[in-house]
Amino acid sequence: MDSGALFDWADKAARPRPGVLVDDSFGADWQAYKVGGRVFMLASAAPGNDVRVIVKVDPIRSEVLRLQHPDITAGGHRLSKRHWISIAPGNTITRALIESEVRESYRLVQEGLPVKARVAQGQEPGEKKLSERQFQPLARKVALSLPDVSHGRPFVEKLDVYKVADKVFMIVTDDPNEQIITLKADPQQAQALRERFDTVTAGRYLDKGHWISVGAGRGITRQVVTELVKTSYQSVVETMSAHDRPKEGGSKEGGT
Repeated sequence: MDSGALFDWADKAARPRPGVLVDDSFGADWQAYKVGGRVFMLASAAPGNDVRVIVKVDPIRSEVLRLQHPDITAGGHRLSKRHWISIAPGNTITRALIESEVRESYRLVQEGLPVKARVAQGQEPGEKKLSERQFQPLARKVALSLPDVSHGRPFVEKLDVYKVADKVFMIVTDDPNEQIITLKADPQQAQALRERFDTVTAGRYLDKGHWISVGAGRGITRQVVTELVKTSYQSVVETMSAHDRPKEGGSKEGGT
């Protein structure tokens, strides 16, 4: 990968998040991305000149990432080596990895904000968790908002299978005793999600290393569900050739 891609991926993952402001308070060569006045990402602002992306991370996850990726190191730009990592361009650094770590850094910093600051950004403390009644309908709505999505029941009647260009990215289980959705996730993300959320488990029907099953529960918010569905969709799209990738414009009902 080239250095410009690293900066571009990180910038595009960070800017759209609620309440994000960008400034140069860490120096002319750096862009500081903040939520509630607190930094959640630093990115070198001069592509080609020691490009790095620095994000906050759980200390255990930091150790795992540094073992798996030689271009990820502890700390950076005078930030704590225990709670921050520095990512440089490298053969194992993918867009999905960058997007996942930016999302997680934003979440860690946002959750540390005072309640008043979180409410100002639209994170209502009293509405963090989705109910079982809300959970699956939200996942379906998000999936159907994405381009070239179809769904049907090609396996068994209780499994509503969502595809993009004939590739599965979500399965909704229509069973009152098992109200879950199953989504694609890279193994590192899947492990982190299982550790963080009680209702995230290994994929119920597909490859357990690359899929997760998710139910309503503590910490499973509207934002979490939306991001998991979109990430699953995008990870499938990225396996397609440029010719086969969906064009913007919407989804279609039925037909698998």
